[in-house]
This record gives sequence, C-alpha cells and structure tokens, in this order.
Amino acid sequence: MKVVKFFVIGLIFLMFSGLTKAQTVTYSAAESLFNSEQAKVLEKAEKYIDKAEAKITKAEAIEKKYAKKKKKKKKYNKKTWEAKKFRIQAEKNYLKAYQDASAVYSQIIVGATYYDDGDKSEAHALNDDAVSLIEDADKKMSKYNKKTSDTKYLKKLSFSSLNSAISSARGNKESAYSKQTEAIDIVLNQGRKKKLDEKDNRAWTNAQNINTIASYQDYLDNFSSGKYVSRARQMIAKLKADQAKNNKPQVNSNYIFKVQIAASRSALPKYELAGKYSNTSEIEKQYSGGYYKYWVKSFPTYSQAAAFRDQLLRSTVPDAFVVVFDKSGNQLEVSDEMKSH
Repeated sequence: MKVVKFFVIGLIFLMFSGLTKAQTVTYSAAESLFNSEQAKVLEKAEKYIDKAEAKITKAEAIEKKYAKKKKKKKKYNKKTWEAKKFRIQAEKNYLKAYQDASAVYSQIIVGATYYDDGDKSEAHALNDDAVSLIEDADKKMSKYNKKTSDTKYLKKLSFSSLNSAISSARGNKESAYSKQTEAIDIVLNQGRKKKLDEKDNRAWTNAQNINTIASYQDYLDNFSSGKYVSRARQMIAKLKADQAKNNKPQVNSNYIFKVQIAASRSALPKYELAGKYSNTSEIEKQYSGGYYKYWVKSFPTYSQAAAFRDQLLRSTVPDAFVVVFDKSGNQLEVSDEMKSH
C-alpha cells in the first residue's frame, strides 16, 4: 500500500510540476516602446502574476498536506477540492495578466511604422495568431472558472482533467507571448532599417549629383542590396553607351579636383573629422603653409567636384570648397577655364 501512496503523491506533483514556474509578461527588450499608460498596464499585469503564484502556493500546500495522509486517489481528490479551486483561480489571474499584456503589445505592433511591407505583414500575422491563442485559452478554462464556488463539483473533478485544461491553456498563453515578442522584435528592428534607408537615400543622391560611372559603381559597391541597385546599373549602362557613341573617354582632364573640408594650425582629432565626413578613411591630410589641410574624393572635372561640394555645404561642411592639383600633385589655383569643364 505504501507503494500506491507514494505513486499517487508522485503522480499529483508530476502533473503540476510544469505549471508552477515563475512567469512574467513584461518584455524588457521593448521597454523603450512603452508609453506611461502601457507601462502601468504591464505593471498591473505583473501583479496578477503574483496573485496567481500565491494561489499556486496555497494549492501546493493543500496537496502536500493530504498526499501524506491519504492512500486512495478518490479520497485524495475529495479532500483537495480547495486546491483545485486555487489552481483554477490562479489560471484566471494568469489569463488576465496575459490578456492585458497582449492588448499593450497589440497596440504597439499595429501602431508601429514599418519600413518594409514584408515585416509589417509578418508582425501583424504573429499578432493575430497571438490574439487568437489568448481567446482560445479563455475558452479552455471557461467551464472551470464558472465552478469555483461549487464545492460538490470540485470534489468530483479529477486532477487529470483539470491538469489537461490548465496545461493546454497555459501552452496557449505562453505561445501567444512568444509570438507577440517576436513581432515586437520586428518593430524594434525598424529603427535600424530606417537608418539604413536614410543612408541608402543619401548615397543615391550623391551618386546622381556626381553622375559618373564611378559614382554609380561606388553606390553599388557600398549598397549591394540597396533600393536603387537596378537604377544604378541602368545609369552605368547608359553612360558607357554614351561613351561608346562619342568614341571618347567620359572625361579627359589634366587636373584632379578635390573638396577641402577643413584646415587647421593643429591636427584635428578623428571624432571632429567624422562630424564633417563620416567615412574618415577617405579623408586625405597634408601639412603645407603652416596648416593641416583635409580633402575628400577625387574628380576629373570641376563640375563633378562642385556637385559634391554643394552636397557637403547643405549637410555637414558649410565652408567646403573645391581645390585642384596637377598630375604631379601640385596644388593650383582654380581658374575660370577649369570651371568650364
């Protein structure tokens, strides 16, 4: 008989062993997305979790008390009716916590700005699945929720039946949380995509302003998956066709034009240069005439260099200007004749 007794005790604790772990419904990675009202809702949801776990603790105490005394499963089932009530009430509190958290996450997912239609569709689909899972979890426990004051019903209710419902409902809630946090991760990723999109746009504008085979190829090299890859290739093909048609190189210049972004009596720190031109590896430095001079890019014509200078004037270097060198690297004065090319 002792074997039967310990088998019953082990069976009861095994059934509920996976249902007592601490839970949370606040996705900490998304805290930057919560407004004050949403943060309050999630804080309240965590309190429902605490209430649920307090109920679980009470249920476990009752189950432990009677498991040590009763040998027969049927009698144990009757004596522990209050433990079943506590477990049902706990699941009701868990459900409320998940419902409130789900509502917050739905607001964020549906109200977010997406920079990729595929991301939007995926996030919305995950959210829809999560909402359905929460609703289904509610349905699975609804008949038990109505019976928490019916002692007679609870005494007859088998642990296996209740455990099955709780386990299924809990699985739904946890799966819903997983889907919504996955959707939230997609939302969080939109900030990175926005920056990449803006960088892509700037690079394409720069390529168009310069309008050379080299400028479009530079765009392709740096943005192989960019929005304008197809148009860049088309422009390269067009410019090459124009060269072939004219039967001469695109540019034949005896000069090299660059854009000066800074000059200083002392060498400038890298962070200050980065504020003027982010790709510091492209910045040339030369000391002459008592100044450190800093240049970027090389162009075969003044007009191309001026177009790039104008872009810098409108953004990070309000005093940028064009300088010119001969093929030997000697700096020259920019003449009107040079400006005509």
